[in-house]
Amino acid sequence: MRRSALTLALCLLSVAAWAQDAADPFARGIDLVPNKVTPTMNSGITLDGAETLYRGSWALQAILDLNWSILALKSGDAYLGQLVPFRLNLNLMGTWQLHNRIEVGADLPITLYQATNFKLMEEQGFPQESPKAAGLGALRLFTRVQILRQSEIPIVGLAGILEVRAPTGDTFSFLSDRGFVFAPRIAVERKFGPVRVLANVGWRLRTAPGRYLNLYVGQEFTLGGGAIVALPDWKALKQTELIGELVAATPAEAPFTTSQAESLKSPFELLLGARTMVAEHWGVQLDFGKGLGVAGYGREAFRVILGVRYQVTAEPDLDGDGIPDRIDQCLDVPEDKDGFEDQDGCPEPGPDVDTDGDTVPDTADGCPTEPGPPQLDGCPDRDNDQIPDNVDKCPDEPGPADLQGCPPPEEEEEVVLESERIRINNQILFEFGSDRIDPRSFKLLDEVASVLTKNPDVGPVIIEGHTDNVGSRPYNLDLSKRRAKAVENYLVTKGIAAKRLRSDGFGFDRPVAPNDTPLNRAKNRRTEFKLVDEKKDEEKKDAPKGGEAPKKDSPKPAEAPKPAEAPKPDAPKK
Repeated sequence: MRRSALTLALCLLSVAAWAQDAADPFARGIDLVPNKVTPTMNSGITLDGAETLYRGSWALQAILDLNWSILALKSGDAYLGQLVPFRLNLNLMGTWQLHNRIEVGADLPITLYQATNFKLMEEQGFPQESPKAAGLGALRLFTRVQILRQSEIPIVGLAGILEVRAPTGDTFSFLSDRGFVFAPRIAVERKFGPVRVLANVGWRLRTAPGRYLNLYVGQEFTLGGGAIVALPDWKALKQTELIGELVAATPAEAPFTTSQAESLKSPFELLLGARTMVAEHWGVQLDFGKGLGVAGYGREAFRVILGVRYQVTAEPDLDGDGIPDRIDQCLDVPEDKDGFEDQDGCPEPGPDVDTDGDTVPDTADGCPTEPGPPQLDGCPDRDNDQIPDNVDKCPDEPGPADLQGCPPPEEEEEVVLESERIRINNQILFEFGSDRIDPRSFKLLDEVASVLTKNPDVGPVIIEGHTDNVGSRPYNLDLSKRRAKAVENYLVTKGIAAKRLRSDGFGFDRPVAPNDTPLNRAKNRRTEFKLVDEKKDEEKKDAPKGGEAPKKDSPKPAEAPKPAEAPKPDAPKK
């Protein structure tokens, strides 16, 4: 009697959509756990949330999913038992927030073990090969796009999700559908204080429906609702949430049918769970589920989900400029990343802005937030050695540019007499744009005067002034001459005879370094002391130049005697 009833169930094809599989009631190709845990972040257990995280957030999860009683066998109204009493899946999931509104993810399900009881089929006279106990499931790929944030329109958040399931699993063992499954859906979310209410509605489009005996799984409508309640932090547990969901699916051929309920199943499930963060990035979750109705496909007798995840949550950045909202002073306008104040999140108004008020525009100011003279690219100079602090190795001690602004070693003499010059190992400083000598250089000039006093035969000395290229050539030429003359006058006041000194200026015509950096320009602003050998100069002056007659006071060479004239022959007579 039972055998005849089961045979009759296999032959009844009361839905027209079964026609393509009517010849093979053992086609299988059904995934016995249709309602999957979602990998999307900031969501429920199986329901997707509408509020995404922020660009750069990502998570990795490992989920153990144990389901009891997932494929029942009946003969007429008689329940014969479970063909698949339980299954243990491992889901390896990862998600990444590609954009503030776009999230992508994947889920690789692996059946670690499933128990089967296909002796029931043999007992009914239909011997069947048992499914495999383990194997790979259907790979799932996700894209979630946020359409509306509740903060933008204070009604609901709205997102669209596209899930694709690939037939990578063993269809004979009920680990995967026979073809691709496309599951687009809409997620709606509304927050009320610590409570978030979620709702999903969508469609499962199967490119190849599955069938086993009188069970037919084809196109389905999906829907679900739930709530997430945030709890206060307690000790090491942070971001703790309680979750409740009620989810369902129903055949598109006959939604929520009762007359064909044994063939066109409507999965229906209640899920309750909790999750929390136990460390900075580590979280755990524990969920329980129960199918509503007679245990079987989509209505498991009991379900336990245990998971661990590693999640990195990026801070909110609404304008996408890389500046977190907590420090971004312009939440809706991105930073312009121009090298000036790029951490406040606000673009600067334009190229003529002078933040520090030193008359140097920010675009040309080497130190836009610290005032400084234009000659130093708008940078301060604490030790007043005319080398800006941003390139001065010793910003609190004056020193020459050749030593990068540091004073010379104590054991080194500041003034050294050499064969062709008096070398100074420090810089003679002047007030900016002036020929006034900085009093701090008096000691150095006093040592130059001392060397000249101790060496009365040295000289004359030509004092040369040189400048950088800031300003016009006539201006710098005049300034260099006046500065060289000021040094000459100072040495005269120290007892050096004026006839031993000369001065000249060359502006920026004789640089010792390119005028391309503040430090190099400081090297070109210099005073040099060149020695002149008067004897050599006199010899050069007195030496005859090519083609010139000797000077009057030069000794004349002795004249050679003239040869005797030969007697002239007599003129011929006429």
